[in-house]
Amino acid sequence: MTSLPTPTSRLIGRDAEVASVRQLLRDNRLVTLTGPPGVGKTRLALEVATSAAPEFAEGAAFVDLAQIREPALVLPEVAHTLGIGDAPGAPPADRLVTALMDREILLVIDNLEHVLDAALDLAHVVSDCPRLRVLITTRQRLRLNAEYEYAVSPLRLPDAADRADPERLSATASVALLLERARHPDFRLTRHNAGAVAEICLRLDGLPLALELAAARLDVFSPEELVNRLENRMILLNEGDEDMATRHRALRTAIEWSHDLLAHRERTLFRRLSVFAGGWTLSAAEQICAAPDPDILGGLGSLLDKNLIRRTARTDGIAGFGMLESIREFAVEQLERHDDAVTVRARHAVYYADGARSIQVAGTGAAEAASYAWIGEEHGNLRAALADRRAAGDLEHALVLASALSWYWYTRGHFGEGKVTLEGLLSAADQTAISPATLLNALVSLGFVASARGDLDDAERALTTARALSERTGDRPSMATSSLCLGNVARGQGRYDEAAALYNDAARMFGELGFDQGVTWAEHDLAMLAAERGDLAKAERLLRDSLRRSRDIDYSWAEAWAAWGLGSVLLRRGVVDEGSISLGEALTIYDALDDRRGVAQCLEALATVAARRASYHSAARLLGAAGMLRQALAATVPADERQRLGKLEATIANAIGPDAAERARHSGRSMTVAAAIDLARSYAASATAPAQSGAAPSVELTAREREVAAMIAAGSTNRQLGRALGITEKTAEVHVRNIMGKLRVASRAAVAAWAVANGLHRPSD
Repeated sequence: MTSLPTPTSRLIGRDAEVASVRQLLRDNRLVTLTGPPGVGKTRLALEVATSAAPEFAEGAAFVDLAQIREPALVLPEVAHTLGIGDAPGAPPADRLVTALMDREILLVIDNLEHVLDAALDLAHVVSDCPRLRVLITTRQRLRLNAEYEYAVSPLRLPDAADRADPERLSATASVALLLERARHPDFRLTRHNAGAVAEICLRLDGLPLALELAAARLDVFSPEELVNRLENRMILLNEGDEDMATRHRALRTAIEWSHDLLAHRERTLFRRLSVFAGGWTLSAAEQICAAPDPDILGGLGSLLDKNLIRRTARTDGIAGFGMLESIREFAVEQLERHDDAVTVRARHAVYYADGARSIQVAGTGAAEAASYAWIGEEHGNLRAALADRRAAGDLEHALVLASALSWYWYTRGHFGEGKVTLEGLLSAADQTAISPATLLNALVSLGFVASARGDLDDAERALTTARALSERTGDRPSMATSSLCLGNVARGQGRYDEAAALYNDAARMFGELGFDQGVTWAEHDLAMLAAERGDLAKAERLLRDSLRRSRDIDYSWAEAWAAWGLGSVLLRRGVVDEGSISLGEALTIYDALDDRRGVAQCLEALATVAARRASYHSAARLLGAAGMLRQALAATVPADERQRLGKLEATIANAIGPDAAERARHSGRSMTVAAAIDLARSYAASATAPAQSGAAPSVELTAREREVAAMIAAGSTNRQLGRALGITEKTAEVHVRNIMGKLRVASRAAVAAWAVANGLHRPSD
């Protein structure tokens, strides 16, 4: 008696889900498919039912509850679909049990979320009919003992490797669906439009409904045009095919269907949560969205159950929440229609400004890594809060937010946005009305990002003002930090004696303050100054000291810079193998920390290694990839490095010819960052290292690294390492990679073997 609607198109990218749900139906009587609006629950259920129907003696039947508004009408609708007649005086549940008790059938019930009170009656039927299997689609789980919930996720999104290869990109589920549904006969995926096609899928969260609606627009717009128009997807994706269910013809309608089922308090919380960009924590939601309703926890749980929000992974071990962007855009519209929008946005901005002020990123000693991790986690919220405060004319809070973001951008190599943002705010502000602490932090932040961009005159003006203000206010950490960066400016302008005096002054102040991080940076900068002056022996000695200190205090970012500096100096001294290894260690840390400027300078240094090994095409590709990174970051090459790179480019051109060199550089400019890093690592790894036994005394691990090695031997994952040591998972990964590099091994198992051989192993608890 199989009675199922016939889909008008084939299902894309769901083979694994179909197989999983079919197996669940073999093992469970009641399975629910849950998920956010537009994720494709109904289409998946139909595919499962169609493929599984032959396994049931009486096939499969489909019951659509979209038009049913009363829970009491659900079971009569099921009976009507199955051809079960009325029995006067008999309750619907008993009538169904009598009719289905010995029948083997798969029953698909679509859209139960708006009549959930019927779930208990359905459970009664399922429990009394052992050969019946029921598959239900709902945006909210039923909370029944007999229920097995299967959460339907959006289609897989393209990653960086996919985007670099059109053939691989076309096989990604979300892209495959978009391409399948595109109607324009001349539309093809090419290298030219691959990035835009991938971006469409990313912006639409991999939601099948949104992708199908977008595909219909590709008969009017090119992929590049469509990307630009997706800023307001609720308006753009407002039509669907006539044979679509009414609630699915527009993305807005699909989301509105779920929104309209919310209670008043849930709707209030739902729209207020849209103020968060990139996610939130329970604490943030309680402080920003709670008034006047204090039960945020209950509200979040309810919205999670209804798949309007979702749990997200955070690196700090705190529970995170977020919305798919398509749903958030709808929620933002709801917020703008209510009087509480201005109040909620202001609370959001002040909350994140207070957080930014409290972490005091510059010169915070041991808390610096945690500060950067927090800013990275809350990057979207900080930027949104900054935009709101700038628009509101609240320049005090805007400068606090911009300073925090600029320090983060500086460590990640993103200088252009930080400089423009800070300059704009400082020029618009009445600086006498800004608190001295806020003004000072903003000036120091501007000085650092401007100097990193190579805008040395702008940096010097900001830093000179900052140092004078820090002297008046007695802010010695800012005074030391300003001096350190002014040393960089003087060094960049060739005033070497002045730079040395500033670095030594900064080192002294940092030492008096007990800021080991600051001392480490001063040592590093003095080393690089010695290298620029041609005293490579002194530079090597200072860089080894800086590297040792940064490892002792567990300061990964400074460790990367010291390792890069040491590797570069060793190359200049002709010690290619050890220099290559040091550069490989620096590259690993830069990559883990997402410091793209650091990655670029490692690519440039390892291009020198490639050229010395006569791999001229690879050297040119690495230079091309590094150039693209620097261009994206607005990060210029320092003058002394520029001269060396010029000589390297000339060497490459002489070896393989100018045309071949340019083609290789162009190939490098087209590489993904991951591919360029892999190429560079091949030259770092090809260095000849001295053979070492497992217990070789020449292997120097820090106390923290020895602790990590012992925990690896006990079977700890990076996440477990992070939690046990109070560090982020990424920092734990950096430690593991460093240990592997020092031991010259390629696996965690080899690290574990070394730890056991050296008596470091401790049994896990």
